[in-house]
Parts: sequence; C-alpha cells; structure tokens
Amino acid sequence: MRWGRAFVAAVCACVLVAGGVAPAYGAGGPATKRAGRGGVIPPEWNLPKPPVVPHDDVAPPGAGGILGDGQNTIAFTSFDTGDIIVVLGTTFGHAGCWSDALYSASRGLYSYCIWSANTTPVNGVQLEQPVKYRAYDRAYGLWVPKKASCGSAVVSYCALQKGEPYNIASSKTDYARWYCSKLPWVGWKLKAGVDLDADGGYWVWPVDLVNDGDTAVFASAS
Repeated sequence: MRWGRAFVAAVCACVLVAGGVAPAYGAGGPATKRAGRGGVIPPEWNLPKPPVVPHDDVAPPGAGGILGDGQNTIAFTSFDTGDIIVVLGTTFGHAGCWSDALYSASRGLYSYCIWSANTTPVNGVQLEQPVKYRAYDRAYGLWVPKKASCGSAVVSYCALQKGEPYNIASSKTDYARWYCSKLPWVGWKLKAGVDLDADGGYWVWPVDLVNDGDTAVFASAS
C-alpha cells in the first residue's frame, strides 16, 4: 500500500513539474496547427480576415519603426516557428516572424523571439519582444497551411540577415536591405516558394501578408 501511494505521489509530482514549465505565451513546439485531409483548414485555425481595402503602391505609411499608438490583447499561445505576426493601426502597421526557440517561459511577453526589420532601437534586422506587438489597434497571427513545415527554414533565413540595414525604398528583390513586412515575405518566398503579397506591388505592406490567399489567420485581437 505504501508503495502504491508513493507511486501515485511520484506521478502527480511529474505532472505538476511538466505543467509548471509550460510557457504562458509560447506555442510549445512546431506543427501545433495542421490542415486536415485535402488541405482543409480547421475553423479554429482559419479565422476571418479583414476586408480587402486597395492601397496605392507606395512605401507603407509609418515606415521607420514608429511605435504603435493603440493596444490589443492578442495571445501568443498558438504561435509556431515561422508564423507571422501582423499588427495594424490607424496610420501604420508592423510585422515580424516568430521563433519558438527564442521564446522564454520566464520572460513571457518580454522574450526577444520575433525577427523583424526596424530603425529602433538599432537600424536593421533585429529581434523584438511580443509586448511591442500589443501596442497597435489590431493584431493577426498568420500561418501558411500548405507550407507549414517550412517555418524553421524561414526563421533561420531571417536570423541570417541580423544587422542588415533597414531601407523602406528597397525593392522586394533586394535581399540586402529590409523593412518589417519584407523580411517574412522574402523568407517565405525563398525558403517555401510562396508569394505572400496579396496585391503583388513593388512594396509588400503588412496588411498584404494578412490578405494573401496562402496565409490563414489563427489568432486575432483588437
């Protein structure tokens, strides 16, 4: 009987330890989101997208890393490596690419686990914190269902560009200068063979990533 109680106690202890290390916002590993047979996306991973609003093919407004002027409550629980976070505001937006390996359960929203290009705090490709993406009016978590297995390769590519300069005037085929939404666009283009620019313009706006037919929304908040 004593042995039985000890065994149960040990099992309970293991469960508590396992639960204790679960991240508060991190995804917890790749391939959390899966498409069903025939490529059908389950409804929970295919949320409504915002209405498509045509825009002029000019540099995205707010270029240069201006901080957000709003707030949202997006959760990062279902983010997997390679997923794209897009935030939109009244005058500008932002985008980045999530890395599970760089997420820290202890730091939570203050983990440096999102690759993006910006002008602050330094100029160029850099790591950002999820908390930054809460400071915008709307937020969307995007994945690429038909190429979900390419997420690690995309993030590895983004990481290789660390420190390369920010330049909003750079063309989409210039792989030495960057802006926020261009970084994940190029990563997915080169490493997965998908073009995530909804309108195919000279510039790829953050909202173009959301509205592209190859992305699906798995998380959103305002």
